[in-house]
Amino acid sequence: MATSLFLIFISFLLLQMPVSFCLAISTVLAMYLVSDIDTIAIVLKLFRASGNYHLIAVPFFILAGGFMESGGISRRLVNFASNLIGHVRGGLANASVTAAMFFAGISGAAAADTAAVGSLLIPAMKRKGYGSDIATSVMATAGSIGIIIPPSIPMIILGVTASVSIGGLFMGGVLPGILMGCALMVVNYFYCKVRNIEPEPRVPMGQLLRSLVDSILAIITVVIIVGGIVGGIFTATEASVVAAIYAFIVGFFVYKELTLKDLPGIFVKSAVTTGVVVFTVAAASGFGWILTAENIPVMIAEFVISLSEQKWVIFLMLNALFLVMGTFLDPSAIIIIIVPIVWPIIMKLGIEPIHFGIAMIVNMAIGQCTPPVGIALFVASGISGISLNEVLGCYWKYLLAMVTVLLLVIFFPFFSTWLPTMAGYIQTN
Repeated sequence: MATSLFLIFISFLLLQMPVSFCLAISTVLAMYLVSDIDTIAIVLKLFRASGNYHLIAVPFFILAGGFMESGGISRRLVNFASNLIGHVRGGLANASVTAAMFFAGISGAAAADTAAVGSLLIPAMKRKGYGSDIATSVMATAGSIGIIIPPSIPMIILGVTASVSIGGLFMGGVLPGILMGCALMVVNYFYCKVRNIEPEPRVPMGQLLRSLVDSILAIITVVIIVGGIVGGIFTATEASVVAAIYAFIVGFFVYKELTLKDLPGIFVKSAVTTGVVVFTVAAASGFGWILTAENIPVMIAEFVISLSEQKWVIFLMLNALFLVMGTFLDPSAIIIIIVPIVWPIIMKLGIEPIHFGIAMIVNMAIGQCTPPVGIALFVASGISGISLNEVLGCYWKYLLAMVTVLLLVIFFPFFSTWLPTMAGYIQTN
């Protein structure tokens, strides 16, 4: 049945059917054609998968991002980032990265991060002579940091699927996310030096402080989410509700840019996005259920381990698999399909689950901005109005910087385990 499952899935994928539908339809057809299992079983499986308590965090983080964008909070973050580092070479490009990192602490999704910051800064970079290729490259790669820095929707799904602490994954993503942002800023610096793009004038200290004060309520959102989880005040799921309520209060009552007319559109958009995510989770869980029933995870684990006795060789092979899959599959689908397969391998090798999870998330962040299906790249290209062929000559250097960070995360567990250890999510002997 597993062979039929994969053949049907790949066939639908080649027809450019949405991944969630590929997963659901291939699962049902495989069961109907080559199995005597009642198809009502798959319906029950999908229903149970979508009813997980921790998935409540998904709609609330998406809603928080919607309130932030419509309430003027994202604009204030962008303005503060531009005033803070706009005067160094590559200033606007680096401000885009900084703003994306701030917004990543709110939205939890690469596409939302790219759209919210890119709609403001891609046109600004083009006006300042950066070129559409640099503007697109910067925003697509910086937007992908949205799933590394907490909160992160893929981290929530990974925690649910692998029974790993979501709070621990959130803490583990902080340093890799910052490292990724710094790597992109280095590329910005050298690109702007080669193209002789002058930095923005340094803003007066008074203007910088005013922009800080203006954006301080937005920055506090990140502090509330991360600090609340680390301090044990609330769980990651509860943090999503707190973030949404806080974003609404700030946008509606303080900044007064969020209006009652905005709410229906925000709710509908959040509901649609949530529906896509949860349906993908449910469909992928049915797909993974069949693989598990066919004993595929155990067979693959035994095969991979037989290829080498070196832990790091196997770890690199698994990361190469994630990197390839991330270029054409949604992170939610990858997690729910692949994690049940590779988790026995990780446990047998003795790799720290949070370290493995963060490496997997960083891989998928790179996939979010890599053709053929990199959503962040296509969002950024749509905003800048540039074709994929026009951007690739510049783009590969930014991707190389991201892969370099991935290798650092893989070979130096410190980057992904230090904060979780300090917060008590990883116990040391």
